[in-house]
Amino acid sequence: MIKDKPHKKVLFIINDLGGGGAERVFVNIANAFVENNIEVEFLVGKKRGIYLDFLHSSIPVAEVGGTSFYSYIRAFPRFLKNNDFTHIFTASDYTSAAAIIIKKIYGIAAKIFVTHHYSYPPTRQLKYLPGDTILKLIHCFITPHADKIIAVSEGSLKWLRKDSYHKLPQGIFIYNPIFDDTIYLSATESVQFPIDVKDKIVLLSVGRLAEQKDHITLLKAFSIIKQTIKNAVLFILGTGPLQSMLENYINENNLSGSVFLNGFETNPYKWMSNCNVFISSSIYEGFGNVIVEAMVLGKTVVSTNCPSGPAEILKNGAYGYLCNVKDPSAMATSIIKAIHKPIDEKMLALATYQYRSSEIVKNYIDIL
Repeated sequence: MIKDKPHKKVLFIINDLGGGGAERVFVNIANAFVENNIEVEFLVGKKRGIYLDFLHSSIPVAEVGGTSFYSYIRAFPRFLKNNDFTHIFTASDYTSAAAIIIKKIYGIAAKIFVTHHYSYPPTRQLKYLPGDTILKLIHCFITPHADKIIAVSEGSLKWLRKDSYHKLPQGIFIYNPIFDDTIYLSATESVQFPIDVKDKIVLLSVGRLAEQKDHITLLKAFSIIKQTIKNAVLFILGTGPLQSMLENYINENNLSGSVFLNGFETNPYKWMSNCNVFISSSIYEGFGNVIVEAMVLGKTVVSTNCPSGPAEILKNGAYGYLCNVKDPSAMATSIIKAIHKPIDEKMLALATYQYRSSEIVKNYIDIL
């Protein structure tokens, strides 16, 4: 007689379900768990965000009421003690730390699976020192007590081991579940470009308008490109705190007819399918979801060789073009090369198969 598999009940904890990479990954994994008859719940700091609409209708979503460390410390004891979760996935250092502390204090049986989504560059500005110091303390003294640590790339895991001064034997890396067949349907939708792009070389970047994504270097590179490729245009999808600064740079450098900030787009795939080259200009990443998405749609990618995902995804330049971080000239050169010598679409399709949600989720199910 075959014994029934032990019942699993999984809780995902995240600040909200806004338009970030970690949020999208948690939703993809949770939906796949439901399809595999695994019970799932969400606990969010604030019940908001575009991905609420993407979450499987059977998944309950509870709200803490705040996103601070102290909000989670106050809410976790009652919530975690009153539910029979077998596994808890966390997606930020503060929620992870709070969950680990409460588990230890109250003897909660659920296993804490910390997911790690970033790696910082070797040097950072002094303004980040207070926050980085707190994170280092968390990594050194709290993170090692997680039952499992799941980094989104090999480089990200190596960075965490170095930053924590621990070998972290429970650490593994699992690439993000990026796509399923719906991406191809979404890519067929029509795009309402702000200008006529017929006979244009269309460049595209997708990412939050924040310091990490370093769009200013991309704009400087584009200014160089325009000197020789007059019909090049650049579209940037995303919103963020640096929007006004980028708009000012575009206006002051006479790029307003060629560069367009198009805001957040729920379906970036239709834009990707209509571009010639996709560009990621980040200073750092944990993985680089949009790089894979562009490759899935057969698009040649230019990315900064930042820590830690892009070089892994592009196999050190075999599947795309890598350039130095914060180097407009090098980026412009790589983009021009990509325009004139795109990567074979069939090769990209083979290279990205490993990132299909169905393939990645198998790894998550195996570790439960």
